[in-house]
Amino acid sequence: MQSFVAFAVAAVRQQTGYRAEILSMVLGAIIEVFARISIWKAVYGGQHAVAGVTLPQMIAYAIIGATLLSNWDAALVVREIGAAIRTGQIGNTLLRPASFPVMLFAENLGPRLFNFAAVCTPVIIIFSLLYGLLPPASLAHGLLFIGYVAVSTTLLLLISILFGLLSFWVFDAHSLEWFMRGFGALLSGGLVPLWFFPPVLAETAHVLPFAWITYYPMAVYLGQLDLVSSLTYLAVGLCWIAGLVGLIAALWSRACRRIVVHGG
Repeated sequence: MQSFVAFAVAAVRQQTGYRAEILSMVLGAIIEVFARISIWKAVYGGQHAVAGVTLPQMIAYAIIGATLLSNWDAALVVREIGAAIRTGQIGNTLLRPASFPVMLFAENLGPRLFNFAAVCTPVIIIFSLLYGLLPPASLAHGLLFIGYVAVSTTLLLLISILFGLLSFWVFDAHSLEWFMRGFGALLSGGLVPLWFFPPVLAETAHVLPFAWITYYPMAVYLGQLDLVSSLTYLAVGLCWIAGLVGLIAALWSRACRRIVVHGG
């Protein structure tokens, strides 16, 4: 646990040293949220609601979904793992006190939490003042939403680590990086909520772990799910976390054998 915290703290300290990068991230998030809101205002036109969802709800979806839930490019983890494999630095990870997946999780969790405070919070405040921001559907939905944000962040990191570890069996990690970025943006509901999907695609997306990154947290926040359903889907999200942890552990075990075999 001490190693985990140390990796996370070190990553945050490194992140705080790049003020220009933080400013660029804030500006980039502002542009992205503004573009999303503009698109949804154009889509709705003069209509009060589409598919049972009002324009104020979609503005809230755009503001929170594009900041707290999906503004971090997790595919960078895939690139990091691919680079470590390509350069041979992956062999050094076997000498560290923590396993490589745990180290990756800690090193990316720290900056992600810092991103919440330094990037997401000011952007949410700015757009709340400009457009207004709907509060959670109820106090209970708001409390559950906090749990969903934790699940969303954890799943996002685990999925990126899982895709990254597949680099041991794929020649070019860039293909995995682009596949995860596109697949995740579509099926997470980050770009378009799943309630606007065609029925067949929506049914598939609802059961995949990507949906817990953006769609389900926002569905809970907006009250699209009742409290019983919200608790049920939160439990399913926790099951996905447990399953991905087990799958990552199995992949890393096999990857370690490949390192030993090829490295001697």
